[in-house]
Amino acid sequence: MISDFGENVNVSDAQNDVKFNAPVFIGGTGRSGTSILAGILGTHNSLYFACHENKLISEYNGLRDVADVFSHKSDIIRRHFAIVNFFGRAASMTRFGFRDATLNQKLSDLCKNKGMGFQQAFELVQRENPQANGAIHSIGQAFGAEYFEKCVKVFLNQLVAHVDQDGIVDTDGLLKPFFLGKDLERVEVLAMCREFLFALYAKSGPVRWVDDTPTNALHIDFLHELFPKMKFIHMVRNPADVVSSYVKQVWFPSDVGLAAKQISSMLLKTEALEKSLPAGSSMTVRMEDLVGETEATVAKVAAFIGVENRFNHSFVSSEAANIGRADENPEIEDAVNNLLGGWKERHGYAS
Repeated sequence: MISDFGENVNVSDAQNDVKFNAPVFIGGTGRSGTSILAGILGTHNSLYFACHENKLISEYNGLRDVADVFSHKSDIIRRHFAIVNFFGRAASMTRFGFRDATLNQKLSDLCKNKGMGFQQAFELVQRENPQANGAIHSIGQAFGAEYFEKCVKVFLNQLVAHVDQDGIVDTDGLLKPFFLGKDLERVEVLAMCREFLFALYAKSGPVRWVDDTPTNALHIDFLHELFPKMKFIHMVRNPADVVSSYVKQVWFPSDVGLAAKQISSMLLKTEALEKSLPAGSSMTVRMEDLVGETEATVAKVAAFIGVENRFNHSFVSSEAANIGRADENPEIEDAVNNLLGGWKERHGYAS
């Protein structure tokens, strides 16, 4: 039952609440300032920034994939896996770290005693224990782990017509239990997605909310379909600096050429997608402007999303942003210029 979300959450309001239905989505390549901007927006008393990167919206096995799969009317196997994968993805992000208490203690010791960052320490422990279940990202804790799990289960129950506990045998072998998804129109699935997000973000009352998942940039068409009144902010940064940062991360191969191609693909696709949005739905913010001309840039953001400029941006540091970190690496500059020469000119990064 939809009412199972909780006493204080009436998800029927999800379709009509003006504040909830005008979220602010931030996206970009990653390593481009999405977190910095989200942190600034989160200081405003009329915006709710619950957590960094709600990966259950636009990322793989999230709401976008559920909506797309359930739009294929007769494919019961796809629906089964969409349900299973969404639940698994959500479960993996309920809490930080590992399910094994001993590994969590080792993770904590590396951070406290060795001075490692969380992701660096996590990578070390995970590589030593490749079969261990763990996560470097958690959204469940932001909403309350138990409440988050409840919202996920209620959402999935809305999608399921029948659960066969004995399972079925298909090409992939025994699927047990087997989840038979309902026959739903796309508009119905989108309404359920909105209700799920409303339950998460409006637990304490309807609110305008913010999400900064970088891959939002690649799926702004879906985000606009889900929330026609949404605002999208594309965070960009000198692509050479982004490449220089990518190859130092635990979540990407240390290869300049691969990083340049990935970043080029994302930037060009997002640029094309933005043209499909209604006028006034998107804006581009350069990280260099955000950290170098913070007051003026934040004022433009406030005007774009339609709030008073009452942000606290005192924590923003141009030094911490590592602007120009790739200036002394000709390999990176050459790779970026070959792929993004025109894009750099259009966005003020031409040499």
